[in-house]
Amino acid sequence: MNRIPLYFKVPAGVIHRRIYGAAQFYRSVVGRRGIAKASETDRITLSDIDLVVDTKPKPKFKKTAKKVKDISLKNDNENVIADEYTHTIPDRGAVTSDNSLTDFYLEMKEVIDKYSHRIEGEYVVLIQVGSFYELYFEQAELYANILGLTLTKKRLKRQNVSFAGFPDYKLEKYLQIIFSEGLRAVICDQKKLDFSNVICRPIDRLVTPGTVIDDGLRDYHRNNYLLAISFPEDPFKGDILNGKIGLAWCDVTLGSFYVLETNFDDLMAAITRIDPSEILVNSNFDIDQLMSGRDIPQYADLRHYYLTRFNVPTKRKHIEEFAGRFSDNKKLVTSMMDELKSKELSASKLLLHYLDECLPNYNTSFHLPTRSFPNKIMHIDPRAAQDLELTETIRDRLRVGALASIIDRTVTAPGARALNSWILMPSTDISVIKKRQKYVSMLIKYGDFTEELVIILRKTSDISRIIRRVDNNRAELSEYIDLSTTILLLEEIYKRAKEFSELLGLLFPLYEEFNKTPEFHKLALLIKNTIDPLVCSKIDTRYNRFRLDTDITRKTWSIQPGASQRLHTLRNKYDGYMKDYDLMIQKLKIQLEDFGYTGNLELIRHYRTGEFLVELKSSSKALSCVVEKSLYKHKEKTKSSVKLFVPEWELLGKKMIKLEGDIVLEESVVMIDLERKIFSMAEPLRNVSPIIEFLDTTQSFANMAKEKNLVCPIVDNSTEFDVVDGRHLVVEEGLRGRSSGVENFTSNSCHLDSGKAWIITGPNMGGKSTFLRQNALIAILAQMGSFVPATSARIGIIDKIFTRVGSSDSIFKNQSTFMVEMNETAIILRESTDKSLVIVDELGRGTSTQEGVAIAFASLLTMVKKNHSKVLFATHFGPELSSMIDSCSDLNEGTEFYCTELKSIATDDIPIDERIIFNHKLKKGLSMYSHALEIAQLAGFPKSTLRIAKENLPENYIK
Repeated sequence: MNRIPLYFKVPAGVIHRRIYGAAQFYRSVVGRRGIAKASETDRITLSDIDLVVDTKPKPKFKKTAKKVKDISLKNDNENVIADEYTHTIPDRGAVTSDNSLTDFYLEMKEVIDKYSHRIEGEYVVLIQVGSFYELYFEQAELYANILGLTLTKKRLKRQNVSFAGFPDYKLEKYLQIIFSEGLRAVICDQKKLDFSNVICRPIDRLVTPGTVIDDGLRDYHRNNYLLAISFPEDPFKGDILNGKIGLAWCDVTLGSFYVLETNFDDLMAAITRIDPSEILVNSNFDIDQLMSGRDIPQYADLRHYYLTRFNVPTKRKHIEEFAGRFSDNKKLVTSMMDELKSKELSASKLLLHYLDECLPNYNTSFHLPTRSFPNKIMHIDPRAAQDLELTETIRDRLRVGALASIIDRTVTAPGARALNSWILMPSTDISVIKKRQKYVSMLIKYGDFTEELVIILRKTSDISRIIRRVDNNRAELSEYIDLSTTILLLEEIYKRAKEFSELLGLLFPLYEEFNKTPEFHKLALLIKNTIDPLVCSKIDTRYNRFRLDTDITRKTWSIQPGASQRLHTLRNKYDGYMKDYDLMIQKLKIQLEDFGYTGNLELIRHYRTGEFLVELKSSSKALSCVVEKSLYKHKEKTKSSVKLFVPEWELLGKKMIKLEGDIVLEESVVMIDLERKIFSMAEPLRNVSPIIEFLDTTQSFANMAKEKNLVCPIVDNSTEFDVVDGRHLVVEEGLRGRSSGVENFTSNSCHLDSGKAWIITGPNMGGKSTFLRQNALIAILAQMGSFVPATSARIGIIDKIFTRVGSSDSIFKNQSTFMVEMNETAIILRESTDKSLVIVDELGRGTSTQEGVAIAFASLLTMVKKNHSKVLFATHFGPELSSMIDSCSDLNEGTEFYCTELKSIATDDIPIDERIIFNHKLKKGLSMYSHALEIAQLAGFPKSTLRIAKENLPENYIK
């Protein structure tokens, strides 16, 4: 095969920067996938390519003319030019003869019109102009104030154009503001056609919360799921609860893809578990009717999510046409898709069509769809997750103060994601739970190893994220080093475990696939031997893969010289030129000393003409002497400097520039080969991330267990719920920060079984709600695989946790306090089973006493005797319920009464807050009153008001 010269016709003054363009152009034409798909006879390798640089001085242009640059790949008589933006309008920067707007503004106006008033929502069109992103026309007027930008106008020949803008490095900040306002963004990035000066701004991507690919816009400690829901065609006719619903969700920056078929009853619980950043529905479905809550009240909670109504293209793709979105081959992807249920497939198509619209140029490289099995996961609905404050607090919607923040000791992003997932999806599979418990126990036992494990895990990186960035040519050189380091660190963990036979036996199954793939170690060493970690850490590679010095001489190289034989030869040759360069400087200094010149001397390349010159900087007198006596022709002279033309330097400089281009091009080839090897191992590398996830999450449990004195619970298939001296971790942590200390928290036991209920009575602030919540949290922690805050615990597998705690009006949903209470109770009565744990706090208080007691009694009877659930029932209707239960033999056997107490000291000698003491310890029995007047006094009620209240108590009220 003939060698292919890569020609550069560019102004000589900027040839240095064009070398980088050559490497990138080469990568785009014969990149990883191009090489992989080419035949043996068509493949282009380094030996077939030369870099030819035209270093003639640039021609003189008129001020109004555009600088022209053209880069082409020439092979014999053919001229091949990459043109991927043929459908965009170039920015010519001049007013047309028949219109007051230039082509640039006409194109931007067309884009704005296209994305205005879309069914899925409003878009903010951000157009990159130089180092700024700008908004134009009515969008600038509409959104400048929202984004906190200054609105101004650009004056054209016949009209003014409104615009606003911000620096490109602040893009992530303004996208956050756009999302917070419920808007979306269209990004039109600035690009050059074929390395020429013709600038185009095609639509690069649409940005929504579920499709972000910018690292600064997402927290890698949590998944960023985009969820597509496929509803039945007409669910509001007939029995809506039996309709099948398809779910498909993905994390575009991590490559995960899941599917599930469910029903209307379980959908909101599934959404809670997935915790999506964006929900996608077909625009043909009347989602507003569903969100109204008229048919199913809990669906009003959908309003809390970022919802997108997507108008699927009329010409829909077949599922096999989406195979390119997956990392596996087309045949395997198609085969897997054929196994999906119809609604799962429908949701997947909706999701993939949307990604084609939003991220047409982004390689998602999803793994094959994984089906989620709800029967293997504890059911936690949105209300329960909120009441128990699993991942965020009720009041402030913050993570601080929620269960997740209290138990999180993870040190990696994959571990943090796994922990968050385990909190929302506790397992019902005993083998899974016991496996996690075994790891936690072992890590507690071998504390020294655990300490080393934490130190090593801190140094690992998010492999799933790195693979996705490599696949999209967005990875920095330092991230390749991170990938290599992570592989070697995982090997180090296994090596340390070999010192303990018990630990090694435990880790062996987790490491089985890793140990069966020796290519991991080879890849790690290849990366280390290819990229110089010391150099790449100092190079800003965010925008440029190879950053070049602006000086003639190259001081550093990002690729190791031993990465290829040709690179080694070229670098040695360059080192030789550098020696000639140093010798030339010394020679010139000696020559100039004869003329009395001892000032500064530099070998440069003129930034305008591209000529190789010797620059002298000194006093005017010394320079004049050099000009008069030197044999070298001077090109330019000022008071403090003079530039001389030295033929020997021109010859050497051209050689150095040409050789640097060859080196950069060879580095590009080396990187392409490395990326191909990484991408070929993408699937095995995905299996590495779960090792980090599991080790980090279990070490987090182990360290938390040691810190907080937790015990390993017995989890089995029984129906028992037996907790001795249980504690509420979050409340306990809150007390820990007070001066009074953690001993203020009072532990309580709980012994339940199927068809059994504890009815808890006592004063407000007596700890009833805390007791209810702590037992639900203990159940969740136990089935996550964590140890629990108790002296001992035995937990029979719980399939669902339901809560009816607190009350509030929902004006947004057009529901009163009592209606919210009844809706939540109806769900519990309909869906709880004999393996469910139900906690209910003050049911029936939102209506009259007589009706409230009747509802509370009927609900309790249904939960215990019909559904056979385990029930914790806190109420102020203790005496009334006790009387009704005594007369009901069915319920009498399955219920027990427990209460807390308030001690009041009858003296005015001490402050009121010291006279009223809460005893949070539960004891058997019934509290006949709720101490409301004492609590009112503690709250600061006026004495006259309290006196009136006492005088109007019923005569039979006993205190």
